[in-house]
Amino acid sequence: MDSPAKSAKPVPDGFFQSGTPKIIHPCHVRSVSGRVATGPPPFHLFPHPLMISFAASLKGGGHTSNAFFAQVFGRQIDALERNKLRYHIPRQRRLYEQHGRMPYHFKPELFIQLAGVTEFEFPEQRVTLRAGEVCIVPKGMPHGETVRGEGEPFENVVVSYYNNTVDVHVAHEVEPGVPRADDVHFYTTDLFQDLISYLDRIGEFHDSNPVVNALAIKGLLLAEFSLLRTLVATPASHRPASTDPVALCDWLIQHNIQVDTLSVESLAREVGCSSNHLSKIFHRATGERIVERVNRLRIRNAIDALRRTRLSVKTIAASCGFGDANYFARVFRQATGRSPQQYRADAQQLEEMLRRPARVPRPDAHTVHEVLESWQDHRLPRPAAL
Repeated sequence: MDSPAKSAKPVPDGFFQSGTPKIIHPCHVRSVSGRVATGPPPFHLFPHPLMISFAASLKGGGHTSNAFFAQVFGRQIDALERNKLRYHIPRQRRLYEQHGRMPYHFKPELFIQLAGVTEFEFPEQRVTLRAGEVCIVPKGMPHGETVRGEGEPFENVVVSYYNNTVDVHVAHEVEPGVPRADDVHFYTTDLFQDLISYLDRIGEFHDSNPVVNALAIKGLLLAEFSLLRTLVATPASHRPASTDPVALCDWLIQHNIQVDTLSVESLAREVGCSSNHLSKIFHRATGERIVERVNRLRIRNAIDALRRTRLSVKTIAASCGFGDANYFARVFRQATGRSPQQYRADAQQLEEMLRRPARVPRPDAHTVHEVLESWQDHRLPRPAAL
């Protein structure tokens, strides 16, 4: 293995070979065959539109079969079992921060490169993902993507998680450098939280010590891909976007939750119906108005950031899609019964109780989770942007 320059920060980049992950220099790209190319990878961050959209073909989507996804996940399992899967996980730095047009999500994402190349840019690092490789983007990690063909046109499969739904979609290059989802599928499972926790733990293990934790990472990846393969092979769990405008609307909300101009009208334009019709079918299917869903998700995201970061309340408000910090504080108090500052202080106090010595009575983690969840039971006001 080539030794990276001492002045450079290595990109955490795993390659299962005899059970040992390798650390790759950010300017060295090692293929599965072992060939190394030097020099910084060409990267140009193409600006994303203010609202993440999808290709027009998605409206008639569903052309990717469940069997295709099962085969994709099966190939990852086979590579893991042969100690040949190469994976990339960025260092968990600058989480939940705003960096230009580098969005982040409040759940981890899983990228599987089928053809071509994806150039990821993170606040302090870059990762090049080639065919046959996998990238796990931790929750809260700002990232930008530029894609290109390499021998074959760009194509990848992306797995993301939101609102108790697993989103699996195929993406292609719709204009130079820009990936776009053009076939989205939704799946529901009782193991939703397990799928998220496996990816969260993989990121933590890799960030801590990828060599010492290599076997644990491999086991968790096997569990993740095995559950995903079973999930896509279960017809009852499947909700194709082409026949489920409510699920598609949910997908758009999740991927644009940080956009403060998100509106019923913009969602309806993407789904391809009137705003009145979308509002009616969404409420009928979910029992919740679109505006309530948007605010509830934004508040949940804000709670996550308040608990996990030291970012200012104003920064968290903006990153969660609230253009007005005062309005955010009012919505937050109505949703939780506390101001953002008080919620953060109370959450820190509860979690501090968990760190007490065993001889001191303390609540368990489940109790703390229940308490924090109970602070979200108030009704939410209608947001101005919607």
